[in-house]
Amino acid sequence: MLKSRRLFLITLVLLGLLLSTTVAIAGCGGGTTTTSGATTMGAQSSGSVTGDRALQVLASTPTSGEYANNTITGTVLAQKIADPAEMAKLFILDIRGMADYTAGHIQGATQMDFAQWAAPANLSKLPKDKKIVVVCYTGNTAAQAAAGMRMLGLDAVVLKEGMMGWYQTTDTAPTIATLNAANNPVVMTPAGSSTPAPASTSFDKPSDADYTALAAKANQIMTSMPASGEYIFNTIGAKVLPGKLSGPDKNTLFVLDIRSTDDFNKGHIDGATNIPFAAVAVPDNLKMLPKDKKIIVVCYTGNTAAQATTILRMLDYDAVVVKYGMMGWNGTGKDPYIQEIQNANNPVVTG
Repeated sequence: MLKSRRLFLITLVLLGLLLSTTVAIAGCGGGTTTTSGATTMGAQSSGSVTGDRALQVLASTPTSGEYANNTITGTVLAQKIADPAEMAKLFILDIRGMADYTAGHIQGATQMDFAQWAAPANLSKLPKDKKIVVVCYTGNTAAQAAAGMRMLGLDAVVLKEGMMGWYQTTDTAPTIATLNAANNPVVMTPAGSSTPAPASTSFDKPSDADYTALAAKANQIMTSMPASGEYIFNTIGAKVLPGKLSGPDKNTLFVLDIRSTDDFNKGHIDGATNIPFAAVAVPDNLKMLPKDKKIIVVCYTGNTAAQATTILRMLDYDAVVVKYGMMGWNGTGKDPYIQEIQNANNPVVTG
């Protein structure tokens, strides 16, 4: 009996040791899984950083005032430049080609090529304590760049209508002709539902670690954009788009209209989905956007759509902007825009 009891106790000890070893092995496996999970979480965290930042940047965009929709008019900018105290708060960044910059630019402006603004050497030149006014030809590429800068915490805004909004350029007459000729059809299908943007969102700067990750992503999307073709600089012309929407590419495209729901309901491109600009990066709304299609982003003039395009591309969506927005599609809202660029008459310097 005693011998049997000893054997029983020894068996229990051996079973205990075996169980402990099994747990330890499982623990190692769990450790590997945990490590893998941590890696996955790290990737999710990186994506979450971009997603959270995108939501903050879009939802904090001012809708009124002299910097409404992250823009400034040529008239207001000229007034600020004339006031030394105001000018000291600004950094004017011209992202046109050097030849065009040399031929005529706003006094005091610094030149950087559009696709290279996020390169580390150029980023180091951008002030974090001033408002950066980004200038291009028509406002489109400046809006894309400004959105990327805002993702990095830089207080960037766009010169509305670009150099056309500053003085008469070689783009002025062709742009007016394009807008006057725009006559593509619209439909009035009611908008579906989307989740509104959070209220009272402030524009803050990201942490240093987040800045580094966001800057790398911004540089990646800027340097990989097409520099020619029908989607040059992540844009598409309203003249080209109808053929795309009715041709063999139609099933590979997704039209995203980021105007207000009220304006969307008054007339939009057939098949478009409406998510207002400030709410584009709300997680539930992002789930409505396909990552296996090209997203055609349309707004009023192309400005906010260009901003949304950069942010969506940083979130790994294949987004492009309709140049001149609904003005370019069917002329909606073109008259005030045309009047502004016709009246632009501010001085430039050369060299």
